[in-house]
Formats: sequence, C-alpha cells, structure tokens
Amino acid sequence: TPINTRGVVAMSGNFGYELDITKLDEVEKQAIKDQIVFYKEVRETIQFGHFSRLLSPFESNTVAWMFSSKDGEEVVVSYVKQFATPQEKFISLKLVGLDATASYEVVGEDLVLGGDILMEIGLNVPMIEGDYAAKMWRLKKVK
Repeated sequence: TPINTRGVVAMSGNFGYELDITKLDEVEKQAIKDQIVFYKEVRETIQFGHFSRLLSPFESNTVAWMFSSKDGEEVVVSYVKQFATPQEKFISLKLVGLDATASYEVVGEDLVLGGDILMEIGLNVPMIEGDYAAKMWRLKKVK
C-alpha cells in the first residue's frame, strides 16, 4: 500500500501506519514527515469536527469521507480507491453540510468553489493511477 494512502487513512483514525518504520526508504520517511505537518494543521477539524461518509466502501471500489470543523470554516476531504480499473469513470464528490452561500478555497490548488457547487456538482477527483491510490483535500471558507 502506498505511503500516501496509508497516511490518508491513518489521519482519519489514530494516525497509526501499522508498519515497520525501520524498513522505510528516505522518500517514504519524508512523506510521513510531510503528512505529520499537514495533520497538525487539520487535527482539530479531524478530531473534533463533524464526520460524513461520502462514498461507501461496501457499494463500490472507492470510499470517501469528510470532516467539517465545528465553525464550518474548514473541511478535510479524503478519497481512497482500492483497485485500479480500466477506463475508470469520472468521479465527483458531493460534499455535505457546507454553507451554500459561501465560497471555499481548495488549499494548494488555486481553486475557489461555491458551497452550493460543492454540494450539488461536487469536488472533482483527478485520475489517480494504481491500486490503493488516495487523495486528500483541505478546503477553507473564504471570508
């Protein structure tokens, strides 16, 4: 399982990777360091925010969930694909519980979308190659 996917999944629980860190290469160690920095930025939202499942792992090859901060100012979205499939379909994650009249910045992607758009049309999932691939987004409400 890729270290990115392990991190995405771990951040939603007790942030445990379930692996032998002495067997990691330098790239994987740096990835974990970067994930820890990111987690520290969003941990209050993940630990104390509202959890919503967006895609069920029991109904498809993918799973997605989101955490919304109590004040609605921040959203953390996670997406995991189990197995790569040929000619994968376009996926858009419809978020829930956002302020429909507000705009949200997708941090690190130079993208601002309305809450109504994110809930009705969704957040586009890029094509991610390989088995056990994952993506995580951080959204902040624009003031």
